[in-house]
Amino acid sequence: MEFRAAIEKDADDLRTLADRAAAVSGRDDFLPCQIASGNDWLTQERQLDAAAMTLRRNWLGVAHRPGDATLKSPRAGHVAHVACGSDVSFGYERDIDVSLLEQRRSYLRAPAGWGTDLILFRSGQAALACLVHFAAAQWGKSHPLTVAHVGAYFETASLLASWPQRMIRQVEDAAAADIVIAEPVWCDGQFGCGKRLPMARHALLLDITMSGPTYDLAPHLDDCPLVIAYSSGLKLDQAGLELANAGIVRVLTRDGTTEVGTALRHLRGLTGSGLTLDELSALSAPWFMDRAYAEHYTAAIFDNNRALAEAVGSRSPLFGPCCHPSLVSAATEAPFCALTLNEPSPERYRALETKIAGECEHRGLLAIKGGSFGFRGHRFELIEPEDGRTFLRVAMGWRDGWSRQGLCELFAELAA
Repeated sequence: MEFRAAIEKDADDLRTLADRAAAVSGRDDFLPCQIASGNDWLTQERQLDAAAMTLRRNWLGVAHRPGDATLKSPRAGHVAHVACGSDVSFGYERDIDVSLLEQRRSYLRAPAGWGTDLILFRSGQAALACLVHFAAAQWGKSHPLTVAHVGAYFETASLLASWPQRMIRQVEDAAAADIVIAEPVWCDGQFGCGKRLPMARHALLLDITMSGPTYDLAPHLDDCPLVIAYSSGLKLDQAGLELANAGIVRVLTRDGTTEVGTALRHLRGLTGSGLTLDELSALSAPWFMDRAYAEHYTAAIFDNNRALAEAVGSRSPLFGPCCHPSLVSAATEAPFCALTLNEPSPERYRALETKIAGECEHRGLLAIKGGSFGFRGHRFELIEPEDGRTFLRVAMGWRDGWSRQGLCELFAELAA
């Protein structure tokens, strides 16, 4: 039965993660995973959620021990043994060497002739802040750094707006900009996507948080000497377990120089934007920045959200025509759907959210009300920005089976 197969697939994946955690840490009790038999699929999905939290709690219990035993400025010669079994020593935590993660080179993919570097930060926004700081120092000494933002992420816009215009000036014409900050896929209540993003004079910065860790950078490398892809490493890189915030920066250069990476690591230390020992240890989980696992995990999330979009369709009398970028461009992915009402009002949106919660309870579907995306299970949340379009975000998670099918059926009914 397909629902049984989905339950077993999820349970097997959790057991595999637990086995990998045990292999590197020496502890073998990460996952006492007992899933009930029978056809009570809701109960079994809840048990899978509980098992994932058990795995997370047990891994973090091991991961946080080195930080508990290590001062932020430890005595000379002190060695911390992080959860993956590696040793780390440092004089000041702000400058901690995180190369044991940055050396996971299989995570990087680049065409022949391009040099690559991988730099980790405490969050995606910390990464972007340092990237803008680097660009301003590099190309804004004699005139304000000109920046074009191709996308809609509100925190990117807020970060750029926080700089004085005498230092950083936003421009509409991307071809005239020193740097372009672009999102291959963006959402401001409805989705937009750039099939070919504009080049800048000096560098293209790509926010691939929504596009996923396996997003193909090659189409953007034709006309630019420097491409830097950055993302939040919390969303789609941690098997939905949310071990620690992280910002992942991939630097691609035609000449293969390491100067950009060196400069970014220096800025990371100056600004305190690097990982702490706790975060480094937590992210030493063997599935973090594992290319093969990232492909396995994100493919299922993208498939499930595409399925929900197909269930809603683009001709609903209730919902707007573009709840997912695949309805505009078949090959474009996103880890959630953004549902807008054709006849919007605050009352109608809240009624829709209430209706979905009630139907999930009535039908026995596991969909949690809450934010973010990239989780193992399914979530929904009403997004009401101060300036912008209200929408209902439905984030289909990694798990297939009962609730995934039931949610597609529910939204197909609502859409009709």
